[in-house]
Amino acid sequence: MPQFAGYVLSGSVLIAFALKWSLDATSDNPSDHVYTLDTTRSSSRGSSSTKKRRRRCPCKLEHWPLQGLTKLGVASLGLGASLHAAYPQGEFKFVGHILYATIYLFFALSGLVDVLVFYCPTVMPFGLEKFALSLAFLIEGLMFNLHRNHESFIEQHVHLLLVCAIYACALITLVEIVMPWSRIVRFGRALFSLLHGSWFIQAGFILFNPTSSSVTWSSSDDYNSALIWISLTFAWHCAGALVILLILMALSRKRTPILGVPPPMQMEQFEERERSIVSIPRCHFSSMSNYGDMNNMKA
Repeated sequence: MPQFAGYVLSGSVLIAFALKWSLDATSDNPSDHVYTLDTTRSSSRGSSSTKKRRRRCPCKLEHWPLQGLTKLGVASLGLGASLHAAYPQGEFKFVGHILYATIYLFFALSGLVDVLVFYCPTVMPFGLEKFALSLAFLIEGLMFNLHRNHESFIEQHVHLLLVCAIYACALITLVEIVMPWSRIVRFGRALFSLLHGSWFIQAGFILFNPTSSSVTWSSSDDYNSALIWISLTFAWHCAGALVILLILMALSRKRTPILGVPPPMQMEQFEERERSIVSIPRCHFSSMSNYGDMNNMKA
């Protein structure tokens, strides 16, 4: 029962983040913290200023790094629960829970990076929060891949499909570092994260289903048939995630209309306009003084 609850709760949190990220895919200004540097020296103080481009929130929640704090809090709870389960009565017994604790640790670090980027945008490198999230997904996939070596045939297949979804999340998050203006990349992160979360919950029902009246997948005499049904279920989860995101984007079309796909001949102009929506910090060195100081820097 504790393992089933861990799968369901982890999947639910991932689904919540995926739905939130799907709203970012429909907006010109994603709620992820993208900063533009305005380093023009002031005539009075000679200091540089930093401007933040984020959507306005009527509840004043924009002044708090909610995404980072949520990840940090949930991952910290999972980390503590995993360590407590690994040391029953103060004695180490279950190494499998250490694997789960390692996964929660990296997601907690990802939340910490989100908080640091929110409060220290000029100190942290651009895209660091995406890199930390991709690293957390990568470590999660590695831990589940190592865990597969000591499992039954059905469990290996279920976790293999889970690892595929995890690695897809890690890859698309890395791509978002170099293409933060692309809505299709943001949509891909939301899609794979939703698939990741939904299959996490499905894996809990397949491997640790608490209901006695349910079908036990691992007790099937025909393992080939069981593997086929598990693969079909994964494909249906992928289709369902795509349909859900398309419905959400269709419902939000009036609030944040999305530009249509341009013809191939106009793709360069379209990409240039997309880049102008979300500015990437770039430093342009125009001139140098005799003392080696930079006089003008433009973001």
